[in-house]
Parts: sequence; structure tokens; C-alpha cells
Amino acid sequence: MGLAGASAAVGATALAGCGDGGAATDPDTLQVWSGLPPESGPQDLIDRFQEAHPDIPVRYTRYVNDDRGNLKVNTALQGGVDIDVFFTFGVENLAMRGGTDISADLGDRVRATPELARFLDPDQPMALIDGDTVTAIATTRAPNFILFNDTLREEAGVELPESWTWQEYLEVLDRLSRDGHHGSYTLPDMPRIAIGPDYRFTDQGDSNFSHPAFLEHFETSASLIRDGVLYPWSQALARQVEAYQQNNFIAEDFASWVTAPYSLRFLNDQEGYPHDFSVSAAPIPTVEGQDWNTGEYGAFIQINAKSRKQEWAWEFCKFWLLEGARDMLKAGYMSIISDVEEDEILAGLLGEGAEEFFDVESFRRTLFDGPPELHLDTELTPYSEISLKYEQQRDVCWLLERSPERAIRTVDRNTQALIDRFAEQ
Repeated sequence: MGLAGASAAVGATALAGCGDGGAATDPDTLQVWSGLPPESGPQDLIDRFQEAHPDIPVRYTRYVNDDRGNLKVNTALQGGVDIDVFFTFGVENLAMRGGTDISADLGDRVRATPELARFLDPDQPMALIDGDTVTAIATTRAPNFILFNDTLREEAGVELPESWTWQEYLEVLDRLSRDGHHGSYTLPDMPRIAIGPDYRFTDQGDSNFSHPAFLEHFETSASLIRDGVLYPWSQALARQVEAYQQNNFIAEDFASWVTAPYSLRFLNDQEGYPHDFSVSAAPIPTVEGQDWNTGEYGAFIQINAKSRKQEWAWEFCKFWLLEGARDMLKAGYMSIISDVEEDEILAGLLGEGAEEFFDVESFRRTLFDGPPELHLDTELTPYSEISLKYEQQRDVCWLLERSPERAIRTVDRNTQALIDRFAEQ
């Protein structure tokens, strides 16, 4: 298993552009594609890169980071559209783009840059590595945390936790679910907390969904949905809440929210997302002493294997990795390589007048005390297919149409069949 075979086939039709207009073929311009709005930090970074490298013109194309937008990117990469540097968000998308037929091998370049040595550590992977090959490098650390609507939390008599167990967390959710408010949208990914990276696979490479943590997660979630403690999954699917969770949190549909720093940009935008409550943060709870954070290293930077501007592309990647920390805070991104102090990181993430909207010290504790133990899955065969099978069974279970036991057995069986099928190829 691993990187071999991880790059799934996608359409081969060339795409003239997507997102904010697309990139034109131009041998004298570096074409960079990303899912982030340019005004959220990338444009500032590019402006500084242009000052440092006036001989490398850059055109930035934003694509919409959803299923449709990512399909367009995959199609463009396969179809030979002029893309030099591209960003991938989420491991499922990385599984599509991690092979050397799509992504250039950056291994020699990383090894030749001492400041990037941490990306070569196989014991704490922050890049997609297969032997000496490196095809994607994470640019951000995105710990998950639990946000509270402080008004609802205080009305429920809940003290802000600085550390807590899974059982203590469930007790708090029960207290928060009152007066028409649900305790949370979903639970943190409990199996991830307990198992850590590559939790879908055993050490032998077989399906790990028979691990009791997966069944417990399905059972607990279904029970809390039935009791009204968690947001109804039927409404979540019908209203596409997964894509717009900030709207429901601001509407006070649920009193706590499991999310990551990039969501903070909604909560400090009173014009676009007005609300009259402050927000505090607490860490992800521990599970039987295990404390893997459900967040991950992500926002991967990659170079198109077909790019004819490899040197330019690497200069841009290196600049982003080594010098982009301050620029990307507006997007809620904490760079992996950063000399930015805690106060400046908090100011960048929480925005101006943070004390009015946030319990700033709770964010300081949650983000920096520890710090959270992040992960990166590197076993990507067949990642996307397994995700689909898992989500299908999760949905019917949380719609209360199938028992958790049957749902997990089906996930386990389907996953093992996929693993066996890919092993034969």
C-alpha cells in the first residue's frame, strides 16, 4: 500500500479555466492554482514574492474548493492545462493527485534545502513521502478544537474546560442541549483520537474498522441524534450543513462546534456573519488516555509533473513554505515553519477587536499548550473509495435507518474488499 496506485484516474478533457477565470497558456508566467480567495492572504504573499523575484511573473487562479471544483482541477491536471503550482486541500483530494504522473517529485529539492528538513521525517510525516519521493508538502497545521457559544454555555452552567475526557465531554453536551438548542453538530472523530494516523488500516495493511472505537463512535452518535443532543442528520444532509456549519452555529442551532482555525474568519466578520455572543475554545477531549488531535497537517503545495517551469515553481513553493506565515493568518492558516509569535498568530486568526468576540486566552491555551498532536495519513490506497463507503454507511446509520453494528460491519467488509482488489493490481 502507500503512494503506489494512489493517484486515481480522472477525466482527460482539457479545461480552459475555473474559479475566478482560469489560467491562460503562457510560457513566461508562473500559473498557481488554489482554493483560497486571493484577498485572504495569497495575494499579499504573491506581491512579496514578486518583489523578491521580479523576473518570475505569477498568475493566481482560484478554484472553488468543493467536489465540483476539485473535479475541475483533476481534469485540468490530466488534460494538460497550463498549471505549474497547485494546492490540494484534504487527504481525499491528495489521494487523487499524489502520484508522480500528476505531481513532480520534490525529494531532491527538499533534501537540498536544510530549512525544510522537517518535511523528511517519516516518524512525523508532514509531506507525502514514498521512499525518497516527495510529491506534496503540507503548508499548514490545522488543529481541531471545540468552540462554545458562551451565552448558551453559561446559561447551561458549564465551566469552560481546559482539559477533559470523552465522558466529561458527553456530559457537557447533554447539559448544552436545552431550550431548542442542540449540544453539537457532530462529535469529534473518536476513533482518530484513540488510534491516530492511518487509523483505517491495521499494521498489516488490512481493514481496521473492526476496532471497537469505530462502532462506539457510530453508536454514540446515533444515540445522541435520537435524543436530540446532536443536530438531526436528516436536516444536516437536506440543508448541506456540512458545507456551511458556521451559519448554523451563528444561528445558535448548536451550542458547541468541532472545527479548525480557518473557521474563525466567519466569527470575526460581524458584517457578513453578525452575532451577539462571544466564543471560547476548548481542546479535543481525550479517549482512554489517548490524545491525538482530529486536525491534521494540510493545504498541500505541489508542482505539476508536466510543468516546464520547474525551477520557477520550486522558488515559489520554497518562498511560500519559508516566508508565508504572516500572510496566511488571515485565512486561518498557521504555517508549519513560522517565526511568528503567539500574540501575532492570535491577532491574525481572531482579527481586530478580538476581545469583543472571543475569549482570547482560551484560544491561546487550546492552540499552544501542549501543543495538539496532529497527524497526516500517508496510506492512500484506496483512500477516496473507502471514504465513500464509510460515508454511505454513516449516513444510513445516523438517519437511524440501519443499526450501528450492521453499518460498521458493512464498512469493514467493503474496505477489506477494496484493499484486496488494489493489492492484486
